[in-house]
Amino acid sequence: MSSTVGRLLPVLTVIDGLVFLASFAQNVGARLTVGPLDVYFAAPVWQAGIGEAVIGMLLLLAAIGDRLRLYWIAYGLSVLGILFGLSSARVVGSAREIHLVLVPLAIVGLLLVAWRRWRGSSA
Repeated sequence: MSSTVGRLLPVLTVIDGLVFLASFAQNVGARLTVGPLDVYFAAPVWQAGIGEAVIGMLLLLAAIGDRLRLYWIAYGLSVLGILFGLSSARVVGSAREIHLVLVPLAIVGLLLVAWRRWRGSSA
């Protein structure tokens, strides 16, 4: 099981990072069109986009470096960013709905990081 977690954590972290970067793109006014889906933020908040870019890049760096400390930092900032987004009255529509993807990614990511930490300390 530990080797599965070891392979799953970087993959999940890359996915999470890409979702944050997609959110960044939408917060600076980009429209993301995939087939019949046209996703955009009706009220982009560029300041939030800056934070999302930093978090997304940090998540990607954590996955590439595959270091436990980077994962903790990246997922910690991800949780703070998600909480900030959910608590802001300016985050509406698609910008709020993207949290339906971000929240479970953060939960599973943190569980995998904790599992990896626990397995490392018990080995």
